[in-house]
Amino acid sequence: MRKLVFALFLSFSSMAFAVESVLDDGDMVRVSVYGNPDLMTEAKVSASGILNFPLIGEIKVGGLSAPETEQLIATRLVSEGFLKQAQVNVIVLQSSGQQVSILGQVMKPGKYSIESGAKSLFDFIALSGGVSAKGSSVVTILRMAEKPPKRFSVDIDQLFLESSVDVVKRSNIKMIAGDIIYVPEAPVFYVFGEANRPGVYRYKPGMTVAQSISAGGGVSARGTVRGIEIDRRNDEGKLVKLSASLSSEILADDIVIIQERLF
Repeated sequence: MRKLVFALFLSFSSMAFAVESVLDDGDMVRVSVYGNPDLMTEAKVSASGILNFPLIGEIKVGGLSAPETEQLIATRLVSEGFLKQAQVNVIVLQSSGQQVSILGQVMKPGKYSIESGAKSLFDFIALSGGVSAKGSSVVTILRMAEKPPKRFSVDIDQLFLESSVDVVKRSNIKMIAGDIIYVPEAPVFYVFGEANRPGVYRYKPGMTVAQSISAGGGVSARGTVRGIEIDRRNDEGKLVKLSASLSSEILADDIVIIQERLF
């Protein structure tokens, strides 16, 4: 029975060793040496896998496990004559592998740690400072851990303004390490010609010519609602001129042109 228990112990120990995580660039670690509090160091592993440690300087730790790093530092401290013996402890404070990237039109794009307490899509949007004025309400999540990567899209405006609380909760996707959140620029349309405020405006699906003109401040005193035209790119990317009425639906990137009245 003892042999069986011992064999199981070895088996589980081997499994634990097999999945031992290794240090990678961006990992924040704390290194301490028993009996030498002045050597306690918190540092980030560089992009080239280097860790700077007092007395011995640069140490290549990228790809090593925490126990292997402990042994390497202890060996260097002793072999280079700084200590007669060294008991080193390495703790990973923050793993770069446990991060979510948020990119695009947010106030503070970058990588954010799951270990910081953020868990869900809305948590990470909040951490990044929120969607910027140019940002789209449709947010895309790319789950890199899936093979092939899986894509989700969430329309935040529609979700909060039109959906039930239960739907909002279900749409607040739990993030996992390696996820990428992307907030693109909001789609726009253009109002040119005889509008009171010609310019660029945020587009929403289903908008009509009348709504686009309203966004542009309405038709100026010199303009007319007759003969309105839309410049729209075709599948080949060329601008095509279309006749439109007030009830015509516009698309993203359309150019609505209000004509000048003849008399």
